[in-house]
Amino acid sequence: MKKAPIGILTAVLSTSAFAQSSVTLYGIVDNGITYVSNSGGKSLWGAASGTNLGSRWGLKGSEDLGAGLKAIFALENGFNSYTGKLGQGGLQFGRQAWVGLTTPSSGTLTMGRQYDSIVDYVGPTTLNLQSWGGIFAHANDIDNTNDGFRVNNSVKYTSPTIAGVTVSGMYAFGGVAGEFGRNSTAAGGISYVLGNLYVAAGYLFAKNPGTQFADGNFVANGSRNVGVFGYVGQPANEQIIGAGAKYKIGHAILGANYTNTRFGEANGTTSTAIFDSYEAWGTYYITPALQVGGGYTFVSGRVHYDDAGPKYHQINLVASYALSKRTDFALTTVIQHAAGGAYADIYNNVVAAQSSGVNQVAVHVGLRHRF
Repeated sequence: MKKAPIGILTAVLSTSAFAQSSVTLYGIVDNGITYVSNSGGKSLWGAASGTNLGSRWGLKGSEDLGAGLKAIFALENGFNSYTGKLGQGGLQFGRQAWVGLTTPSSGTLTMGRQYDSIVDYVGPTTLNLQSWGGIFAHANDIDNTNDGFRVNNSVKYTSPTIAGVTVSGMYAFGGVAGEFGRNSTAAGGISYVLGNLYVAAGYLFAKNPGTQFADGNFVANGSRNVGVFGYVGQPANEQIIGAGAKYKIGHAILGANYTNTRFGEANGTTSTAIFDSYEAWGTYYITPALQVGGGYTFVSGRVHYDDAGPKYHQINLVASYALSKRTDFALTTVIQHAAGGAYADIYNNVVAAQSSGVNQVAVHVGLRHRF
C-alpha cells in the first residue's frame, strides 16, 4: 500500500488535510482464468475477477485529536476488473464504509458498514483468508468466514489488547418502525495471541438475514438443490458460533477451525437447518517467492423439516509465485464431492453454477497486483 500525497487528495477529493493526519489509498486487482468440470452439466472456461482476492480500491485514514485520541475511517469499493462493474450488489463502497474513534488505552469504536465478529476473529484461521479467497469457502460460505456479506447500520467496539487478549462486540440496528429487533444483528469475538500462535472464537445472531444481507447467498424458498442455501430459503434468523487457531512454525503456517451455523424457520417451515463445518490446512514457503498449500473442508448438514443430511467434502490446493512484493501468480484447485442428496457446488455464482452431479472440480490461474 502507498501513502497518497495529502495535497493530491485535497485537490481531487475536496477534503481538508490537517497536521498529524494521514490518508492511504490502497487496492487489489485480481484477474484470471477458471476451468470448471461441471457447471450445470457442462464444462466451463471463463474469465474471472477477484476469485482469490476480491478486486478493490479503498481509502483509510486517521487524524490525531490529541491526548492519544484519533479519528479513523475506511471506505472500500469492490469491483469486477474484467468489466468494471461494481461489486456487492452495485454498492459504491460495498466492502467497507465506517468512521470511528480510537485510543491505545480505551479501544476502538466504529460505526457504519462493517465486518462481523466471525469474519474478524474466525476468518483469519481459514485457508481462504490467507489471501486465497472465496474459492476455498465452506460450502457456499454458509458460515460467512469468507465475508460473503457485511453488516449495515452497525456499531462495533474493540478493546485494547491486554496480555495478548482482544475482545469485540457489535450491534446492528434494523431500523424498522415498531419492530426494534427486525433486521438486527448482534455479534462478539475474542482472540488470544502468544508469539506465533493465534486462537480465536466468534458469535453472530442475525434476524431476517435473507433481507438484511443483500450481498449474501440467500435464495428464495424452493428447491433445496439450488446450492447449500437452497436448504435454508429465507430464514427467520441465523446463528453462527465458531472457533479456530493457526500457528506459524518456520516457513510453514498450520490452521484449523470449526463453525456451527443454525437457521431458524428454514425454507418456509417452522424447523431449523444446521450445518457443521470443519477445516484443517497448511501452507509452506519453499523459497521466499514460492508458496504452496492445501487443506480439507467437511460440511455436514441436518435439515429438520425433511430429515435431509447434505454433506460436502472438499480438497483445496494452492501455489503462488511472487514476481515482486506486490505482484504474484496464483494457481488454485478445488475438488468437491457431495453426498446425502446434495449436488456439488463450489461457491455458487462466484466460481460457476451448481454441478449436475455429486462431483465438481475448479482450477483457477490468476495474476494479482496490490497497490
